[in-house]
Amino acid sequence: MRLGILGLPQAGKSTLFEILVAAAPARTPGARKDQVGVVRVPDARVDRLSSMYTPKKTTYATLEVVDPQAMGQGAGGKGGGQDLFASVRGADALVLVVRVFEDPAVPHPKVTVDPARDLADLEAEIVLNDLAIVETRLERIGKQKRLAVKGQDLSREEAVLERCKAALDQEQPLRELEFAREEQKILNGFQLLSRLPLLVVWNTGSGQAFTPPPSAARPGTVSVVLPCADERDVARLPAEERGPFREAYGLPEEGLVLLVRSAYRLLGLISFLTAGEDEVRAWTIVDGDSAVEAAGAIHTDLAQGFVRAQVIAYGQFLDAGSEAKAREKGWQRTEGREYRVADGDILHILHNK
Repeated sequence: MRLGILGLPQAGKSTLFEILVAAAPARTPGARKDQVGVVRVPDARVDRLSSMYTPKKTTYATLEVVDPQAMGQGAGGKGGGQDLFASVRGADALVLVVRVFEDPAVPHPKVTVDPARDLADLEAEIVLNDLAIVETRLERIGKQKRLAVKGQDLSREEAVLERCKAALDQEQPLRELEFAREEQKILNGFQLLSRLPLLVVWNTGSGQAFTPPPSAARPGTVSVVLPCADERDVARLPAEERGPFREAYGLPEEGLVLLVRSAYRLLGLISFLTAGEDEVRAWTIVDGDSAVEAAGAIHTDLAQGFVRAQVIAYGQFLDAGSEAKAREKGWQRTEGREYRVADGDILHILHNK
């Protein structure tokens, strides 16, 4: 999973990147270099299983985040012929950081702090960028049709792009439209950003109460309210010192956990677990994936030779205290290839070698 972080200058997107990637160096003001980091997904279940099995290796799920180069005007667009959205085009979701906090020492590029306006402006930039891509392709299709190239049928592509253009002309992001499988295949090559799910992080000040505006409650969008500067300061402390400071700041939940959980919910992802003396590991799949698809997430050979899966729900495993006792209680089930894996399932895949 890859997340692309966007935001107006001084909104706090690099601060958010530091929260997600604890080892990230502070960005030099005005720096024009993308930062990319890998985030270890916190999972208390992995911690607990690792303490029970004491395996040779413990592996957490990961996600990748990219904080693009500083953009002087707005969140994106074209600058000097360079596509400033290029580094986030391969993302699975966009994270828009919207400034809510007031700070005279950090002037807002638009003078006043207006979160609803900034969100609308950010989304408008994304929509306009997509519209430019769609219109350029439609112009080329028109030229190709006039040339009447033999054996070339562009009618399906033209139809879906015309539909996209109609929505974008009305400032409607494409994530709010439904596309058939064939249409999705056509659009995938264009990497249109307004198709991506949107995680909006409302960056508040210390102790600042904030309710996201109604305009944020749209399909494919999830909101998180987080005082990013406070969360970053706490995350920089040694682990044993964070509790009292988190309480003093009024931060009931670790920001990293909140952000990752929200991203998983936005993308419809879950984790299943494998556990043994060699390794305890979390694997990320789409909610609703089958046992054979989960096997494929581990290795394609497991999916191809899949016979059955032995499954224990994480909670039942804890209650039993061991895999052997879970079997004695009848809590370890044997499931076939069509079984829908649940979040936290502990799987053991049986396969033909």
